[in-house]
Amino acid sequence: MGFLDYAWAVSLQKDNRNTKIRLNPDIQQPILRRENSGFEIILPLPKMQADKQISFLGYLLQEESGKAEVGKLFRACVLHLTTHTLIHDEMHCDLKGEPPFVERFCQTLVTDALANAYILVNQPDKLQDLAFADSLAFLRMKPSKRILNPATRIMASLLAKINVGIAKGKLERTEEAVVSRLAAMVFSLRQEFAEALNGKEKRLDEKASDTTASLIHTLESNGPVLEAPSLPHTELIGPSSVFIQEFEPHDSGVEEIFRESMKTLGGNVPRGNIESCWGREVDAEAIQAFDSWLHKKARRQKILSKIRRHLKGTRFESVLFPEEDYTQYLRARTLLRGGSRRLLDSLRVAQDALDEDPRKERGQLDLTEVVQKIASRSPRTDVFMENEYLSRSYAWGLLFDASASMRITGDLGRALAICVAEATKELLMDPGSWSFYAFNDCLYVLKDSSEAYSARVRARIGGLEFQGLTYMPDAIRVAGRILNQRFDEQKFLIVLSDGWPYGYPNISAELRETVDAMKKRGVQVIGVGIESERMNEFFREGCAVYSQRDLIKKFARIFINTSAAALEN
Repeated sequence: MGFLDYAWAVSLQKDNRNTKIRLNPDIQQPILRRENSGFEIILPLPKMQADKQISFLGYLLQEESGKAEVGKLFRACVLHLTTHTLIHDEMHCDLKGEPPFVERFCQTLVTDALANAYILVNQPDKLQDLAFADSLAFLRMKPSKRILNPATRIMASLLAKINVGIAKGKLERTEEAVVSRLAAMVFSLRQEFAEALNGKEKRLDEKASDTTASLIHTLESNGPVLEAPSLPHTELIGPSSVFIQEFEPHDSGVEEIFRESMKTLGGNVPRGNIESCWGREVDAEAIQAFDSWLHKKARRQKILSKIRRHLKGTRFESVLFPEEDYTQYLRARTLLRGGSRRLLDSLRVAQDALDEDPRKERGQLDLTEVVQKIASRSPRTDVFMENEYLSRSYAWGLLFDASASMRITGDLGRALAICVAEATKELLMDPGSWSFYAFNDCLYVLKDSSEAYSARVRARIGGLEFQGLTYMPDAIRVAGRILNQRFDEQKFLIVLSDGWPYGYPNISAELRETVDAMKKRGVQVIGVGIESERMNEFFREGCAVYSQRDLIKKFARIFINTSAAALEN
């Protein structure tokens, strides 16, 4: 179980078609986006430092204890952001667009407070993760005297007051009165929302709008609003200068602030050591997710280094794994409507026909068949023993075009690629006998032959973005070299594309030469044109498909014809 699996395990949002959860190692703070089809949550990943420290969300944690602390912070991120996706319909919160910093801050401050109320009512046993994250954020926050802009100073103090219960540093008397008044308004709204969740009939849309408007008016009257700060474990809403960069927390200050935060959030304050709030199994799960992530990261590097050896003579800039997006895979798969099963049935019929061993016209007599022939007075002559026959061994490579020109096909191309992949998974029972790659001006590993067709592989298919150039000859060359390392009787390379190679001079001629060279080396190359006839210009064994029905009908026929022709040769 890596971090993506862990995120879904602890998520409060269980509809993975409504909400995407993705991981991005290059960001330091979570991102929440509202899409037409749902939400998108992008979570940061920890980074191992050279000095045996772990960097996560801008914190530097000691490796020995840091894994469990990363788990607490990661759960707080997932808990907070997935709660947003649940309360959206409750409060009709609008997360679209790019409003000014002041509106962005005030809208988010209100919805964050409502999210905390939702967790208090529905998942009170999860509050300790939020309180721990709030505590570290409070310790990392600059004191008020180091924040020069009055509006920013009030915003930072509001964040601390609403989540921890106290402001950091001493404010001027007028500013302190402003912070107390605004915090009281947010606390009142949070309390009424909690009561509404407990069954009391209340419409809070108007009060939420009034609270947001009051916050905006007050902040604007206290000077220019130049940024939109947010706690490190909550969604990024704009630039922020209120937190110390690369902060290394110390245990001495965490416990006292943790208790204050638990009290402010409405949770039960522990009497003993705060570590009693988490069971050993919770920390063990976090450590397991961390170690699994490190193991998979090392394994991915091993796969990439193996494939890089085959890039010689190609123009690929790099070989890499795409970002994982399981939700996009599910959305594309809904277009299949059982297509992968029907394609599998067609391929199995074709494979059975190829593997069938008819009775011989000569050889050793089969006495049972001879007796039946004589008794029935049949003119049959196939009464000789059959040879013991083993099915042929197959190796397949799938190549999917992920270049910019494929955007035109939308998710149909992705759905057809999923259809072929899932039929291949069932047809070739051995996961090691097939691999799946995508290409543009880079090569993407979707499934290496050393991997099973798992949820992680499916998420990679969903995470593909259609961009870049179309180095189709280079992709065929690399996939062919990988196939030629195997000793199977028949090797197939299936290329799914719109048939527009592009990126360097004479690429079309090079594509034809590459396909011919693969055939001479024993690799049968089949081109599947997605809503395009152009693949027939480059592939002798090719077809154009405009629907699943086309794919099921034409692909199985091309497979059996290509395989039969290869056997004759």
